[in-house]
Amino acid sequence: MRPLHPALSAVALTLACGPARHEPPPPAPVPPAAQPSAPRPAVPKPNVDPAAKDRPRITVPPTGVAADSSALRSDSVTRVAPPQVAYAHGWMALGSTGVDRFVAAHPSYDGRGVLIAILDTGIDPGIPGLSTTSTGSPKILDLRDFSAEGAVRLNPVTPVGDSVEVARHRLGGFGRVASLNTAGPYYAGTIVEIPLGEPPAADLNANGKVADTLPVVVTRAPDGWVLFADTDGDGSLAGERPVHDYLTGRETFAWGPRGRTPRVNVAVNLSERAGRPELDLFFDSGGHGSHVSGIAAGHDLYGVTGFNGVAPGAQLLGLKIANSAQGSITTTGSMLRAMDYAIRFAQSRHLPLVLNMSFGVGNEREGGARIDALVDSVLGQHPDVVFTISAGNDGPGLSTLGFPGSAEAALTAGATLPASFLSPSGQGAAPADQLAYFSARGGETAKPDLVTPGVAYSSVPRWNAGEEVEQGTSMAAPHAAGLAALLVSSLAQEQQPIRASAVKRALMVTAQPTPGASFVDEGTGLPDAERAYRWLKGGHQVSEVRVRALGAGGSTAAVDRTTDSTRTFELLRPASAPPASFSLRSDAPWLSAPARVTLARPRTRVTVRYARGKLGGSGAYVGVVSGWGDDTLAGPAFRLVNTVLVPAPVTVGSRALRAGERVTPGGTLRTLFRADTARPFVLSIETGGRAEQGLAFLHEPGGMPFRDESDRSAGNGPQAAEYEVDARDVVPGAYEAVLVAPPNQALSATIGLTQSPLTLRARREGDSVVARFTNVTAATVEAEVGLHLGGAERDESVAAKGSDTQRIPFVVPGWSRGVVVDITMDPSQWGRFTDFGVSLFDSLGRQLGKKPLKYAFGRLQVELPKGHGDMPVSLGLFPGFADPAGDQSWTLRASIRVYGDTSVALRPAGAPSLSIPAGTSAASTFRLPAEMPWPLGERFVPLGLLVARVDGRSWTRELPLAPGSAER
Repeated sequence: MRPLHPALSAVALTLACGPARHEPPPPAPVPPAAQPSAPRPAVPKPNVDPAAKDRPRITVPPTGVAADSSALRSDSVTRVAPPQVAYAHGWMALGSTGVDRFVAAHPSYDGRGVLIAILDTGIDPGIPGLSTTSTGSPKILDLRDFSAEGAVRLNPVTPVGDSVEVARHRLGGFGRVASLNTAGPYYAGTIVEIPLGEPPAADLNANGKVADTLPVVVTRAPDGWVLFADTDGDGSLAGERPVHDYLTGRETFAWGPRGRTPRVNVAVNLSERAGRPELDLFFDSGGHGSHVSGIAAGHDLYGVTGFNGVAPGAQLLGLKIANSAQGSITTTGSMLRAMDYAIRFAQSRHLPLVLNMSFGVGNEREGGARIDALVDSVLGQHPDVVFTISAGNDGPGLSTLGFPGSAEAALTAGATLPASFLSPSGQGAAPADQLAYFSARGGETAKPDLVTPGVAYSSVPRWNAGEEVEQGTSMAAPHAAGLAALLVSSLAQEQQPIRASAVKRALMVTAQPTPGASFVDEGTGLPDAERAYRWLKGGHQVSEVRVRALGAGGSTAAVDRTTDSTRTFELLRPASAPPASFSLRSDAPWLSAPARVTLARPRTRVTVRYARGKLGGSGAYVGVVSGWGDDTLAGPAFRLVNTVLVPAPVTVGSRALRAGERVTPGGTLRTLFRADTARPFVLSIETGGRAEQGLAFLHEPGGMPFRDESDRSAGNGPQAAEYEVDARDVVPGAYEAVLVAPPNQALSATIGLTQSPLTLRARREGDSVVARFTNVTAATVEAEVGLHLGGAERDESVAAKGSDTQRIPFVVPGWSRGVVVDITMDPSQWGRFTDFGVSLFDSLGRQLGKKPLKYAFGRLQVELPKGHGDMPVSLGLFPGFADPAGDQSWTLRASIRVYGDTSVALRPAGAPSLSIPAGTSAASTFRLPAEMPWPLGERFVPLGLLVARVDGRSWTRELPLAPGSAER
């Protein structure tokens, strides 16, 4: 979802190529990259990293062996570190949750007899370590595609002699097919590489390009439908072997030169409808699902004995729900259909099931998404199924936990930075696991439930060699799934009933909190396998109580953004449950509740009180009231989680929100402030010393990371992180600023805020632009004003029904160096989707950029090649609904902006300087040129940047200058 920032790259790897040692030397930190914030240009330019990927990525030192084209053309691969070294250094981080000790004490409880379903981008079945379990059984029982990424349309074909033509491809050696079926019928189709994305993942036949169309032939053999492919590219099917559906015989194939190890292993899904075959090709072109699988259940990874995932005895079910070509987005109904398939598959084989989904999309209203309700409904019908889901990577801001991790019944995993990846402190002390800065936080939901290691060296497809180390809550969720599989394995072998709620509670009750973290940061903390097992053995009886925070949208926790002094929660129990009484305990001095509550009805209300006088300055305060029964070792029956936000008010001029405050290693400094519509502001986050460097974050009201690069390096003086927020991008409400210290270094920090003394608005009237500047201060403001033309903008409104792809064609003018697209959707619609892909394509269908929406607002930035000329492109919109029908109506607005390298400054018709008394407005008129400095293109209007310079600082508002437009 976003890369690990260099400022925190003390989470680093020592890459030794010598003999493995059981006590590895401490990892060497990577020097942080100095990235001072540059002044805002007169016209904003796209700021993109074309190499960035959409999930967290850890920066590691080079191994001394550089990957080159020869490595791609041969059987050699270049890994981030040898697997033996990763194993010796503990880069699977099993020690963090006591897995190594648990399996040593209970060797047969290593997940054997349990099925873990991985709902993700797929699993590459050719990776060493994903072939067998610890008992020698097949590791992967089935691979099934629900994303349609590999769907192949089949049509009847008729051979001529010993050859057949498939989409202008002539394949000889058809006798190989006829030997299994002499009479036919025969079917054929193609898979095209271009829509699959970029190499090397989309280069299915490993020829160094992604412009190929690869034909396949399908016929019915005596033992079922089979596929033939020209795997070696010699134009003949002679010598090719038939490939059955993966479930039939776990067969795979791969395109590539004969004798070479394949880079993309492909499984076949073959079914029949109305007597005709239907075909999906299953492959992991994202790499994500394969990496997740190794964490959950890898066994002897890369052939290294003992290099295991969490549950090496468990078997896997690979269910592809994400289309990697469109940014690993899910497709309509894919989550629900995959869940249903996994449950039916496990039931038919009498296998206990753990589901894992390393996926998260930002909540507009936490706990209110349609997929949350579907997940809770499915788990309610199948109380023996454990479902682990990642919390998301939009931390450290509050209310950033994504769906479907906000589903109440799921086991939601946040992430830690495991000790095995951390450098020692300056005193040489051994590090401990630290809460990961990127791990999403709760707010309206009482989540995450716990945290597990969020960095791991794991299995990757051959095409993705070098990316063995990944970071994110995507890595934490399969670790939690493996822990659940260990416990389920123990219950099954001890012939004890399996209840997902008991497994979840065992892990949560026995978890240990990390210093300085609240419940909405980490749930109950870091679990331990042995403690959880012993809790289950204790046979604790726990009343099932659900929680709803009234007045907060039906969520499981409360965020108070007002000055209220009370909050009411509703406790829900089945009507058949007997009365129960609980004592209430608060963990915060400002939070109080009645001493006891008795639940004698299905719904009981409890009111808690906030003593606001006991709260400090601007920031967030988290308190939990827990309900305890007679068996205190069973843990609390319920928790009433409260977060009170205290933002600094809107002010004029500069102020220090936090000054010289100390931040412990790996800790955070958090503050909040209010912003106002049409008033730009500047936020500065600075460390106290030249050797101190941390990572700054800015979150918009509601939790969404700031739309224009949220995370930035924060240092001292000119190295400070500075956010210059244009008035166009300001959202009214409470913003959240956070500074994170490196894992092994304390910081002192100052957070400063300067808000504009003016609001900036404008409208176009004919060939003129009338700008209005309103003084919100208590004194007269002297301002120099101007208007710059630097690009063009086009607005598109889309109204559609269903999940069919929508495309917006347009021409990017030759003078443009970049495209920025803002997608805005009504937040009330957002919860109906599980995903929404946004991609920009050229006229050949190649992707120029992609950025799936993570909230109801998203920004795609694409830098264009120099000298591109007028370029026909299309903006592709890919909606994915939670409900399989996917026939709902939806609307959105797309703002398409193109920018040039230069700008043209316009002076006002009157004086360029304005004297604006307190509480009043002044207007300036700017005359547009008779001819624009550059051709705008069809339906584009000039893009302006309104500027007001006050006391040496420029305040700006970017806006389209459409004729007859309302004031903005």
